[in-house]
Amino acid sequence: MSVSLKRQTENILAQQVNDEYYVTCLDRPAIFALGKEWEDLSRNALDENPYFSPAYMLALLDNLECSSNIRALAVYQNAILVGFLPFIADRWHWLGASSVNRAWVNPYITLTIPLVARNRAHEIVETLITAMNEQGANGSFWLFDNFNLNGPVGKLFAEILKDKNLPSKTFDEFERATLDQGSTFDQHMIDHVSKKRRRNLKRNRRRLGELGKLEMRSFTGGAELESAVEDFLTIEASGWKGQRGTALACKENLAAFARRAFGDNQKNPITRADVLYLNDKSIAVSLAIYTGKTAFTLKCTYDENYRTFSPGLLLEQDIIEDFLKTRWVERLDSATAPGGHVVQGLWNNSIRVGSLLLCADSSKSSENFHYYAQIEKLRRLCRQKLKYIVTKSRSEAK
Repeated sequence: MSVSLKRQTENILAQQVNDEYYVTCLDRPAIFALGKEWEDLSRNALDENPYFSPAYMLALLDNLECSSNIRALAVYQNAILVGFLPFIADRWHWLGASSVNRAWVNPYITLTIPLVARNRAHEIVETLITAMNEQGANGSFWLFDNFNLNGPVGKLFAEILKDKNLPSKTFDEFERATLDQGSTFDQHMIDHVSKKRRRNLKRNRRRLGELGKLEMRSFTGGAELESAVEDFLTIEASGWKGQRGTALACKENLAAFARRAFGDNQKNPITRADVLYLNDKSIAVSLAIYTGKTAFTLKCTYDENYRTFSPGLLLEQDIIEDFLKTRWVERLDSATAPGGHVVQGLWNNSIRVGSLLLCADSSKSSENFHYYAQIEKLRRLCRQKLKYIVTKSRSEAK
Protein backbone atom coordinates (compact mmCIF):
# COMPACT_ATOMS: atom_id res chain seq x y z
CA MET A 1 0.00 0.00 0.00
CA SER A 2 1.32 3.45 -0.89
CA VAL A 3 2.17 6.06 1.75
CA SER A 4 -0.56 8.41 0.44
CA LEU A 5 -3.13 5.62 0.64
CA LYS A 6 -2.18 4.85 4.23
CA ARG A 7 -2.53 8.53 5.11
CA GLN A 8 -5.96 8.74 3.48
CA THR A 9 -7.29 5.72 5.36
CA GLU A 10 -6.26 6.80 8.84
CA ASN A 11 -9.25 7.12 11.19
CA ILE A 12 -11.70 5.93 8.54
CA LEU A 13 -13.25 2.58 7.77
CA ALA A 14 -11.46 0.40 5.25
CA GLN A 15 -11.70 -3.12 3.89
CA GLN A 16 -9.33 -5.36 1.95
CA VAL A 17 -11.79 -7.03 -0.42
CA ASN A 18 -9.10 -9.32 -1.85
CA ASP A 19 -5.44 -9.22 -2.78
CA GLU A 20 -6.24 -6.79 -5.59
CA TYR A 21 -9.06 -4.49 -4.43
CA TYR A 22 -9.04 -2.19 -1.42
CA VAL A 23 -12.04 -0.05 -0.44
CA THR A 24 -12.06 2.98 1.86
CA CYS A 25 -14.69 5.39 3.10
CA LEU A 26 -13.09 8.81 2.83
CA ASP A 27 -14.13 11.70 5.02
CA ARG A 28 -13.97 15.31 3.86
CA PRO A 29 -10.26 15.89 4.69
CA ALA A 30 -9.33 12.64 2.95
CA ILE A 31 -11.26 13.71 -0.17
CA PHE A 32 -9.25 16.94 -0.23
CA ALA A 33 -6.06 14.88 0.17
CA LEU A 34 -6.65 13.03 -3.10
CA GLY A 35 -4.34 14.18 -5.84
CA LYS A 36 -3.49 13.33 -9.42
CA GLU A 37 -5.05 9.87 -9.11
CA TRP A 38 -8.48 11.52 -8.81
CA GLU A 39 -7.88 13.69 -11.88
CA ASP A 40 -6.72 10.64 -13.86
CA LEU A 41 -9.82 8.65 -12.92
CA SER A 42 -12.14 11.54 -13.77
CA ARG A 43 -10.50 12.12 -17.14
CA ASN A 44 -10.64 8.44 -18.14
CA ALA A 45 -13.84 7.23 -16.44
CA LEU A 46 -16.05 4.72 -18.24
CA ASP A 47 -19.07 7.01 -17.77
CA GLU A 48 -17.94 10.63 -17.75
CA ASN A 49 -19.16 12.78 -14.88
CA PRO A 50 -17.44 16.18 -14.54
CA TYR A 51 -19.54 16.96 -11.45
CA PHE A 52 -17.36 14.49 -9.54
CA SER A 53 -14.12 15.78 -11.07
CA PRO A 54 -11.73 17.44 -8.59
CA ALA A 55 -11.86 20.84 -10.31
CA TYR A 56 -15.64 21.10 -10.04
CA MET A 57 -16.28 19.17 -6.84
CA LEU A 58 -13.64 20.96 -4.79
CA ALA A 59 -15.08 24.30 -5.95
CA LEU A 60 -18.40 23.18 -4.48
CA LEU A 61 -16.88 21.81 -1.27
CA ASP A 62 -14.98 25.04 -0.64
CA ASN A 63 -18.04 27.25 -1.06
CA LEU A 64 -21.17 25.31 -0.01
CA GLU A 65 -21.77 25.01 3.71
CA CYS A 66 -24.02 21.96 3.33
CA SER A 67 -21.10 19.74 2.35
CA SER A 68 -19.54 19.35 5.82
CA ASN A 69 -20.75 15.75 6.28
CA ILE A 70 -19.78 14.47 2.85
CA ARG A 71 -17.98 11.16 2.51
CA ALA A 72 -16.86 9.08 -0.45
CA LEU A 73 -16.41 5.42 -1.20
CA ALA A 74 -13.07 4.92 -2.96
CA VAL A 75 -12.11 1.67 -4.67
CA TYR A 76 -8.41 0.98 -5.17
CA GLN A 77 -6.93 -1.67 -7.44
CA ASN A 78 -3.34 -2.37 -6.46
CA ALA A 79 -3.23 1.07 -4.74
CA ILE A 80 -4.58 2.85 -7.86
CA LEU A 81 -7.89 4.73 -7.53
CA VAL A 82 -10.41 3.02 -9.84
CA GLY A 83 -13.78 3.93 -8.27
CA PHE A 84 -15.14 7.04 -6.56
CA LEU A 85 -18.61 7.74 -5.15
CA PRO A 86 -19.24 10.81 -2.95
CA PHE A 87 -22.34 10.58 -0.77
CA ILE A 88 -24.23 12.01 2.18
CA ALA A 89 -25.76 9.84 4.92
CA ASP A 90 -29.25 11.34 5.24
CA ARG A 91 -31.02 10.32 8.42
CA TRP A 92 -34.10 12.48 7.79
CA HIS A 93 -34.76 11.86 4.10
CA TRP A 94 -37.74 9.70 5.11
CA LEU A 95 -38.47 11.73 8.27
CA GLY A 96 -36.48 9.35 10.42
CA ALA A 97 -38.21 6.15 9.27
CA SER A 98 -34.86 4.86 8.02
CA SER A 99 -31.54 6.32 6.99
CA VAL A 100 -30.63 6.52 3.33
CA ASN A 101 -27.27 7.17 1.72
CA ARG A 102 -27.63 9.67 -1.12
CA ALA A 103 -25.09 10.03 -3.89
CA TRP A 104 -23.97 13.63 -3.48
CA VAL A 105 -26.38 15.95 -5.24
CA ASN A 106 -27.36 19.61 -5.02
CA PRO A 107 -28.79 22.22 -7.42
CA TYR A 108 -25.41 22.39 -9.17
CA ILE A 109 -25.04 18.63 -9.71
CA THR A 110 -27.35 16.93 -12.20
CA LEU A 111 -25.58 13.58 -12.61
CA THR A 112 -24.62 11.12 -9.84
CA ILE A 113 -22.94 8.33 -11.80
CA PRO A 114 -19.87 7.21 -9.80
CA LEU A 115 -16.46 7.45 -11.42
CA VAL A 116 -15.40 3.98 -12.58
CA ALA A 117 -12.20 3.11 -14.44
CA ARG A 118 -12.69 1.57 -17.88
CA ASN A 119 -10.45 -1.42 -17.31
CA ARG A 120 -12.31 -4.27 -15.53
CA ALA A 121 -15.28 -2.01 -14.85
CA HIS A 122 -17.57 -4.94 -13.97
CA GLU A 123 -15.33 -6.01 -11.06
CA ILE A 124 -15.01 -2.41 -9.87
CA VAL A 125 -18.78 -1.79 -9.83
CA GLU A 126 -19.35 -5.13 -8.10
CA THR A 127 -16.77 -4.20 -5.45
CA LEU A 128 -18.40 -0.78 -5.04
CA ILE A 129 -21.88 -2.27 -4.54
CA THR A 130 -20.48 -4.70 -1.95
CA ALA A 131 -18.82 -1.78 -0.16
CA MET A 132 -22.09 0.15 -0.20
CA ASN A 133 -23.36 -2.34 2.38
CA GLU A 134 -20.18 -2.82 4.38
CA GLN A 135 -18.23 0.44 4.29
CA GLY A 136 -19.03 3.21 6.71
CA ALA A 137 -22.46 3.81 5.25
CA ASN A 138 -25.50 4.67 7.34
CA GLY A 139 -27.72 1.72 6.48
CA SER A 140 -28.07 -0.29 3.29
CA PHE A 141 -30.47 1.97 1.34
CA TRP A 142 -28.90 4.07 -1.41
CA LEU A 143 -30.46 6.75 -3.59
CA PHE A 144 -28.98 8.11 -6.81
CA ASP A 145 -30.77 11.13 -8.26
CA ASN A 146 -30.17 12.03 -11.92
CA PHE A 147 -28.65 8.63 -12.70
CA ASN A 148 -27.80 7.76 -16.31
CA LEU A 149 -29.83 4.56 -16.53
CA ASN A 150 -28.76 3.42 -19.99
CA GLY A 151 -25.11 4.46 -19.79
CA PRO A 152 -22.34 1.87 -19.37
CA VAL A 153 -22.13 2.23 -15.58
CA GLY A 154 -25.93 2.28 -15.24
CA LYS A 155 -26.16 -0.97 -17.21
CA LEU A 156 -23.50 -2.55 -14.98
CA PHE A 157 -25.44 -1.51 -11.88
CA ALA A 158 -28.62 -3.10 -13.27
CA GLU A 159 -26.80 -6.32 -14.21
CA ILE A 160 -24.99 -6.74 -10.90
CA LEU A 161 -28.03 -5.86 -8.78
CA LYS A 162 -29.96 -8.55 -10.66
CA ASP A 163 -27.17 -11.12 -10.25
CA LYS A 164 -26.98 -10.42 -6.51
CA ASN A 165 -30.78 -10.44 -6.16
CA LEU A 166 -30.72 -6.93 -4.71
CA PRO A 167 -33.95 -4.92 -5.10
CA SER A 168 -34.03 -1.58 -6.87
CA LYS A 169 -36.60 0.85 -8.23
CA THR A 170 -36.42 3.89 -10.48
CA PHE A 171 -38.37 7.13 -10.15
CA ASP A 172 -38.96 10.22 -12.27
CA GLU A 173 -37.42 8.86 -15.47
CA PHE A 174 -37.03 11.32 -18.33
CA GLU A 175 -35.15 11.80 -21.58
CA ARG A 176 -32.21 14.19 -21.28
CA ALA A 177 -31.18 15.79 -24.57
CA THR A 178 -27.75 15.01 -26.00
CA LEU A 179 -26.01 16.06 -29.19
CA ASP A 180 -23.86 13.52 -31.02
CA GLN A 181 -21.55 13.96 -33.97
CA GLY A 182 -23.06 12.94 -37.28
CA SER A 183 -24.27 14.94 -40.24
CA THR A 184 -23.35 18.42 -41.39
CA PHE A 185 -24.90 21.42 -39.67
CA ASP A 186 -27.26 22.16 -42.55
CA GLN A 187 -28.46 18.56 -42.66
CA HIS A 188 -28.83 18.48 -38.88
CA MET A 189 -31.11 21.52 -38.96
CA ILE A 190 -33.29 19.87 -41.61
CA ASP A 191 -33.43 16.49 -39.84
CA HIS A 192 -33.87 17.60 -36.23
CA VAL A 193 -35.25 21.14 -36.10
CA SER A 194 -38.79 21.91 -37.19
CA LYS A 195 -39.33 24.08 -40.25
CA LYS A 196 -41.19 26.66 -38.14
CA ARG A 197 -38.34 26.95 -35.63
CA ARG A 198 -35.74 27.22 -38.41
CA ARG A 199 -37.75 30.03 -39.94
CA ASN A 200 -38.04 31.83 -36.58
CA LEU A 201 -34.32 31.47 -35.90
CA LYS A 202 -33.47 32.89 -39.30
CA ARG A 203 -35.84 35.84 -38.81
CA ASN A 204 -34.56 36.63 -35.30
CA ARG A 205 -30.94 36.45 -36.42
CA ARG A 206 -31.66 38.85 -39.26
CA ARG A 207 -33.54 41.29 -37.00
CA LEU A 208 -30.89 41.19 -34.30
CA GLY A 209 -28.17 41.61 -36.92
CA GLU A 210 -29.85 44.83 -38.02
CA LEU A 211 -28.83 46.29 -34.65
CA GLY A 212 -25.14 45.69 -35.24
CA LYS A 213 -22.38 43.11 -35.61
CA LEU A 214 -23.46 39.69 -34.30
CA GLU A 215 -20.92 36.92 -33.65
CA MET A 216 -20.12 34.00 -31.32
CA ARG A 217 -16.74 33.51 -29.70
CA SER A 218 -15.53 30.56 -27.63
CA PHE A 219 -12.99 30.55 -24.80
CA THR A 220 -11.29 27.73 -22.87
CA GLY A 221 -8.77 29.58 -20.72
CA GLY A 222 -7.00 32.75 -19.76
CA ALA A 223 -8.37 36.23 -19.16
CA GLU A 224 -10.98 35.82 -21.91
CA LEU A 225 -12.55 32.87 -20.10
CA GLU A 226 -12.49 34.77 -16.80
CA SER A 227 -14.22 37.70 -18.53
CA ALA A 228 -16.86 35.40 -20.03
CA VAL A 229 -17.65 34.01 -16.57
CA GLU A 230 -18.04 37.54 -15.22
CA ASP A 231 -20.34 38.37 -18.15
CA PHE A 232 -22.43 35.32 -17.27
CA LEU A 233 -22.74 36.38 -13.62
CA THR A 234 -23.71 39.93 -14.59
CA ILE A 235 -26.28 38.94 -17.21
CA GLU A 236 -27.90 36.27 -15.03
CA ALA A 237 -28.19 38.67 -12.09
CA SER A 238 -29.84 41.30 -14.31
CA GLY A 239 -32.74 39.00 -15.20
CA TRP A 240 -35.55 37.18 -13.42
CA LYS A 241 -33.15 35.02 -11.41
CA GLY A 242 -31.60 38.15 -9.98
CA GLN A 243 -35.06 39.47 -9.07
CA ARG A 244 -35.83 36.23 -7.24
CA GLY A 245 -32.42 36.14 -5.58
CA THR A 246 -31.48 32.82 -7.17
CA ALA A 247 -28.76 34.04 -9.55
CA LEU A 248 -25.25 32.90 -8.68
CA ALA A 249 -24.06 36.47 -8.19
CA CYS A 250 -26.74 37.09 -5.54
CA LYS A 251 -24.72 35.20 -2.93
CA GLU A 252 -21.02 35.70 -2.38
CA ASN A 253 -20.25 32.02 -1.85
CA LEU A 254 -22.08 30.97 -5.04
CA ALA A 255 -20.31 33.63 -7.08
CA ALA A 256 -17.00 32.39 -5.67
CA PHE A 257 -17.98 28.83 -6.61
CA ALA A 258 -18.79 29.89 -10.19
CA ARG A 259 -15.52 31.78 -10.62
CA ARG A 260 -13.51 28.82 -9.39
CA ALA A 261 -15.50 26.07 -11.15
CA PHE A 262 -15.81 27.80 -14.53
CA GLY A 263 -12.85 30.17 -14.49
CA ASP A 264 -9.37 29.60 -15.85
CA ASN A 265 -7.62 26.48 -14.59
CA GLN A 266 -4.40 25.93 -16.49
CA LYS A 267 -3.46 22.68 -14.73
CA ASN A 268 -6.62 20.87 -15.77
CA PRO A 269 -8.80 22.89 -18.18
CA ILE A 270 -12.38 21.62 -18.06
CA THR A 271 -14.37 24.74 -19.00
CA ARG A 272 -15.59 26.20 -22.28
CA ALA A 273 -17.54 29.45 -22.54
CA ASP A 274 -19.53 30.26 -25.69
CA VAL A 275 -20.55 33.92 -25.89
CA LEU A 276 -22.87 35.69 -28.32
CA TYR A 277 -21.77 39.30 -28.89
CA LEU A 278 -23.72 42.21 -30.34
CA ASN A 279 -21.36 45.07 -31.22
CA ASP A 280 -18.75 43.43 -28.97
CA LYS A 281 -21.16 43.37 -26.00
CA SER A 282 -22.06 39.96 -24.62
CA ILE A 283 -25.81 39.28 -24.74
CA ALA A 284 -25.84 35.50 -24.15
CA VAL A 285 -23.38 33.14 -22.43
CA SER A 286 -23.25 29.35 -22.22
CA LEU A 287 -20.87 27.63 -19.79
CA ALA A 288 -19.85 23.99 -20.27
CA ILE A 289 -17.50 21.67 -18.42
CA TYR A 290 -16.00 18.61 -20.00
CA THR A 291 -14.08 15.45 -19.18
CA GLY A 292 -12.99 12.87 -21.68
CA LYS A 293 -15.04 13.09 -24.87
CA THR A 294 -18.22 14.68 -23.46
CA ALA A 295 -19.08 18.29 -22.60
CA PHE A 296 -21.93 19.19 -20.25
CA THR A 297 -23.67 22.50 -20.95
CA LEU A 298 -24.37 23.41 -17.34
CA LYS A 299 -25.38 27.05 -17.45
CA CYS A 300 -26.83 29.41 -20.03
CA THR A 301 -28.19 32.94 -19.68
CA TYR A 302 -29.12 35.84 -21.93
CA ASP A 303 -29.75 39.56 -21.69
CA GLU A 304 -33.52 39.93 -21.26
CA ASN A 305 -33.41 43.32 -22.99
CA TYR A 306 -33.15 41.28 -26.19
CA ARG A 307 -35.76 38.70 -25.23
CA THR A 308 -37.84 39.22 -28.39
CA PHE A 309 -34.87 38.11 -30.52
CA SER A 310 -34.33 34.82 -28.60
CA PRO A 311 -30.58 35.35 -28.16
CA GLY A 312 -30.24 32.18 -26.09
CA LEU A 313 -31.60 30.09 -28.96
CA LEU A 314 -29.40 31.88 -31.47
CA LEU A 315 -26.38 31.10 -29.33
CA GLU A 316 -27.52 27.48 -29.08
CA GLN A 317 -27.72 27.31 -32.87
CA ASP A 318 -24.16 28.68 -33.14
CA ILE A 319 -22.93 26.12 -30.60
CA ILE A 320 -24.47 23.28 -32.62
CA GLU A 321 -22.83 24.55 -35.79
CA ASP A 322 -19.41 24.89 -34.16
CA PHE A 323 -19.73 21.46 -32.51
CA LEU A 324 -20.51 19.72 -35.80
CA LYS A 325 -17.82 21.58 -37.73
CA THR A 326 -14.87 21.56 -35.31
CA ARG A 327 -15.69 18.29 -33.47
CA TRP A 328 -14.05 19.58 -30.30
CA VAL A 329 -15.81 16.79 -28.35
CA GLU A 330 -17.81 13.76 -29.41
CA ARG A 331 -20.97 14.53 -27.43
CA LEU A 332 -22.78 17.36 -25.69
CA ASP A 333 -24.95 16.58 -22.67
CA SER A 334 -27.62 19.17 -21.82
CA ALA A 335 -27.25 18.45 -18.07
CA THR A 336 -30.94 19.25 -17.62
CA ALA A 337 -33.24 18.21 -14.80
CA PRO A 338 -36.75 16.75 -15.34
CA GLY A 339 -39.29 19.05 -16.92
CA GLY A 340 -38.01 19.46 -20.46
CA HIS A 341 -35.68 21.98 -22.04
CA VAL A 342 -35.61 24.04 -25.19
CA VAL A 343 -32.72 21.97 -26.62
CA GLN A 344 -35.03 18.94 -26.83
CA GLY A 345 -36.19 20.39 -30.14
CA LEU A 346 -32.68 21.23 -31.37
CA TRP A 347 -30.42 18.30 -30.49
CA ASN A 348 -30.33 14.88 -32.11
CA ASN A 349 -30.30 12.31 -29.32
CA SER A 350 -31.05 11.65 -25.65
CA ILE A 351 -30.14 9.49 -22.66
CA ARG A 352 -32.50 7.94 -20.12
CA VAL A 353 -32.06 9.59 -16.72
CA GLY A 354 -33.90 8.91 -13.48
CA SER A 355 -33.54 8.35 -9.75
CA LEU A 356 -32.37 4.92 -8.60
CA LEU A 357 -33.21 3.54 -5.15
CA LEU A 358 -31.55 0.28 -4.11
CA CYS A 359 -30.84 -1.90 -1.11
CA ALA A 360 -27.25 -3.17 -0.92
CA ASP A 361 -27.87 -5.74 1.82
CA SER A 362 -28.64 -9.19 0.42
CA SER A 363 -29.64 -10.55 3.84
CA LYS A 364 -32.69 -8.27 4.00
CA SER A 365 -32.99 -7.37 0.34
CA SER A 366 -36.75 -7.67 0.07
CA GLU A 367 -37.71 -7.43 3.74
CA ASN A 368 -38.57 -3.72 3.87
CA PHE A 369 -37.61 -2.45 0.44
CA HIS A 370 -41.15 -2.30 -0.97
CA TYR A 371 -42.31 -0.31 2.06
CA TYR A 372 -39.55 2.29 1.71
CA ALA A 373 -39.98 2.47 -2.06
CA GLN A 374 -43.60 3.47 -1.42
CA ILE A 375 -42.45 6.11 1.06
CA GLU A 376 -40.06 7.49 -1.56
CA LYS A 377 -42.85 7.57 -4.14
CA LEU A 378 -45.11 9.47 -1.72
CA ARG A 379 -42.32 11.89 -0.84
CA ARG A 380 -41.82 12.71 -4.52
CA LEU A 381 -45.53 13.20 -5.13
CA CYS A 382 -45.71 15.63 -2.22
CA ARG A 383 -42.69 17.51 -3.50
CA GLN A 384 -44.22 17.81 -6.98
CA LYS A 385 -47.48 19.08 -5.49
CA LEU A 386 -45.66 21.66 -3.40
CA LYS A 387 -43.66 22.80 -6.42
CA TYR A 388 -46.88 23.20 -8.41
CA ILE A 389 -48.45 25.30 -5.63
CA VAL A 390 -45.39 27.56 -5.38
CA THR A 391 -45.22 28.01 -9.16
CA LYS A 392 -48.94 28.80 -9.34
CA SER A 393 -48.75 31.32 -6.50
CA ARG A 394 -45.82 33.11 -8.17
CA SER A 395 -47.71 33.23 -11.45
CA GLU A 396 -50.80 34.68 -9.78
CA ALA A 397 -48.66 37.23 -7.92
CA LYS A 398 -47.53 38.66 -11.26
